[in-house]
Amino acid sequence: MSLARRAVERFRDLRLEREQARGVLGPAHRAWKGNSARDNEERWRGWDWGEGGEEWSVSPEWKQSLVDEVLLDLIPEGASVLEIGPGAGRWSVVLAPRAERLVLVDVTPRVLEVCRERLGDLAHVSYVRSSGSDLPGVADASIDAVWSFDVFVHVAPLDQAGYLAEIARVLRPGGTAAIHHADGRNRGALPSRRGWRSPMSAGLFAALAEEHGLDVRRQVRSWSEGRHDLSAFADVISVLERRA
Repeated sequence: MSLARRAVERFRDLRLEREQARGVLGPAHRAWKGNSARDNEERWRGWDWGEGGEEWSVSPEWKQSLVDEVLLDLIPEGASVLEIGPGAGRWSVVLAPRAERLVLVDVTPRVLEVCRERLGDLAHVSYVRSSGSDLPGVADASIDAVWSFDVFVHVAPLDQAGYLAEIARVLRPGGTAAIHHADGRNRGALPSRRGWRSPMSAGLFAALAEEHGLDVRRQVRSWSEGRHDLSAFADVISVLERRA
């Protein structure tokens, strides 16, 4: 990368960091050109889902601990659950047996097809195509819990805000949302740019959630007493609760 390009990107990151520190979705975030719904639809339409999405798991132990100590702890059994961006269903296969109703939402029809093939013909699972920031056809206050992992990290800031508004709409009062997203730029063990991360921070995400009536219960960066974490890209899971 040329020195001029590095300087431009550093200036852009500084503007993003200033807005994130203030908890404001300002001009720098609104002008972000990458990670659009169209980008995501094209990227995941052509993706080879042969590994079932497990190529993004740090290890089998890491994934199982995330299921046991985070997902199962936050997503109640017998609930109406909505998952945003199921990929090849690596989390859906855990959610489906527990949920009374499971709604899978994605911008890419191919992803929904892959999940349907993997889960089989389950009457309590439905499939919804989103335009990139909406939850069409999902009724107000009809969902107990929302799960999304490895998705918002690739979603443009304005679309993340749109999804938060929709999550607040479909969640029942007291309902929970667990959303994995980026926390800053180019931090962690791996470069965020190479992970196709959209700009976001824990503070800005919390501010956007609060604007829509979603209280931040906690923000998870590690579990298993610190043995497993999200330090590769310095991500975070925001745990939100719909205000009564």
